[in-house]
Amino acid sequence: MIFLSASVPVESRRDEFSGPIDVLAIREAIVAFTKVCAENNLPFYFGGHPAITPLVYRVASQYTENKPLIKIYQSLYFEGQTPKEVEFFDNICWTKKVNDDMLASVEAMRNQMFTENHTDCAVFIGGMKGIIDEANKIMKIHPLVKILPVASTGGASFDLYRMMKLSDVELLKSPAYVSLFREKLDFLIR
Repeated sequence: MIFLSASVPVESRRDEFSGPIDVLAIREAIVAFTKVCAENNLPFYFGGHPAITPLVYRVASQYTENKPLIKIYQSLYFEGQTPKEVEFFDNICWTKKVNDDMLASVEAMRNQMFTENHTDCAVFIGGMKGIIDEANKIMKIHPLVKILPVASTGGASFDLYRMMKLSDVELLKSPAYVSLFREKLDFLIR
């Protein structure tokens, strides 16, 4: 199973990451990732970020005969605030709301996501501080997970790439996201 961590960084929270921001690249990478997973029946899960869910839906909804194996997590903290596209997904996991506290509720969602899924690979696209938090948490829970920070999308994924001291030029520079994900996820394609 693959974990997708992605978001579009906002300039007002620029202190959460140092990498450049490439909103178009983030969108293109999410679309390409979803396409490669859908075409190869690769299951993945993600926290239903409101900027990301519609992009995943846009691709997944094109596969009507063989609906992609996607699990979306949503915290009950955001009940009634989720994008309408969430309704498309068959596998929605609602996680508990913690004391009307958004950060504690998101943390509970992450804990549930990572503990109830065997994860072979984690893909990080764009993002802010949550990218780093999720990378640290998933590596702790799944120490053998393959980490793929798509640094070319910028944001915290760029920071994660640098923190891990990677030297993968394709993750750093390639804008050919379909080819990139076909190559990087090849080890999961059966």
